Amino acid sequence: MNFRFLRHPFVMLQTVPAGIALAIGALSLIVAYGETYFGTDSIDPFLQLLAPETARTILSVIAGGAMSALTLTYSIVLVVFALAAGNLAPRMLKRFTSDIVNQVTAGIFGGTFLYAILAITFVEPDFVPNLTILGAEVLATLCVMQLIYFVRNVSESVAIDDEIAGITRNLKTALDDRNKSRGKEERKERKKAVEKVDDFVFDITAGKPGYLGTLNEDKLTEIATKAEVTLEIQKPRGAYTLGEEVMVKATKELDEETVDSIQKHIFIQPSRSEDSPIEFSVNLLLEIALRALSPGVNDTFTAIATVDGISDALSQAETQEAATASIHKDEEGHIRLMVPQLSIGNLINQAFHPLRQASGGNILMAICIARAYARLCATCGKEVQDILKDHALLLIREIEKGGHLPEDIVSVIDVLPPAFRKANRERRKDAKDE
Repeated sequence: MNFRFLRHPFVMLQTVPAGIALAIGALSLIVAYGETYFGTDSIDPFLQLLAPETARTILSVIAGGAMSALTLTYSIVLVVFALAAGNLAPRMLKRFTSDIVNQVTAGIFGGTFLYAILAITFVEPDFVPNLTILGAEVLATLCVMQLIYFVRNVSESVAIDDEIAGITRNLKTALDDRNKSRGKEERKERKKAVEKVDDFVFDITAGKPGYLGTLNEDKLTEIATKAEVTLEIQKPRGAYTLGEEVMVKATKELDEETVDSIQKHIFIQPSRSEDSPIEFSVNLLLEIALRALSPGVNDTFTAIATVDGISDALSQAETQEAATASIHKDEEGHIRLMVPQLSIGNLINQAFHPLRQASGGNILMAICIARAYARLCATCGKEVQDILKDHALLLIREIEKGGHLPEDIVSVIDVLPPAFRKANRERRKDAKDE
């Protein structure tokens, strides 16, 4: 059975707190029944012995306080959602709904409420479950501490710089994970191996429209090995596809059952998700930056923070000189599955072209982008440096088109590496000659 729907943020916001709350509520029953049937004579000296009415009052106060705190928690979460959607970026709602602190807090408050309500049912005129009430008091203390931590966490959630830093960490982790999943020898031989694959003669469609999410690569490799065929995925993760578009190419014709099995292990989502964390994180940072640069927001320093985050993540990633594929082989060394992956050059194009286009009228932003080019140039290979040089020349042309003062344009050019400045001088010389 496919349980991937449980990973959806809004489902998690319901299932995780509900699981915690039910577990704490069940703890009340376990402790109370144990106290009823086995007694607590050995620990009575350490317990606070309460009258029945006092016990009911304490449990009622704890239950009411827990429910009030739970209401406050969800109210604050909804306010944060509204702020995130309006001021930051609508797609950041996925990050907030997936926040484990929000889920655990709601679960503890709900569980404390259930614990206290269930504990009240065991209070009788001739019996008071003192150990169970002690547990309720411990939970009440935990609720107070958790509420303080929750408020602190929420205050950080609406701080855009902290969110940008968090997204950048996710991007860096995803890039590191992608590189660690490949062996060094595989990286060296990938291009040669792909050239040896026979021509692809059979097309398999996506089957339904949406965004390409995760792939069950092990299962796809197993299917290809059994059919003695090589499969090539045609789109990178996160790309949108129509149901009739070709998603997979094969080196020979396959029967309908095999095609259905292949489509079953390619998961297509109706919306963008973190199943493709690299592309999702880059697009999220880009969305924040473009919104910040819009005339309605006009928050250049937020856009600068996103550019710094993107350059930080890409500068520490292992350089891929061209768009490559992740190769999966069978036990005999035959290539069975090729999954396209964006190179660092592709990611630079994806991120910096829109940023450059939106920064033609903003010298401060242009200087920041030029610094990002310089940082990346110092860490990337020759082919990526050529891509960065083209970006730098386009940036200079963009700000020249904006009609800025020559001194302002020079302030941007001076930030670029010497090779880029030389290329710009050659460009200007060629333009004069024409």
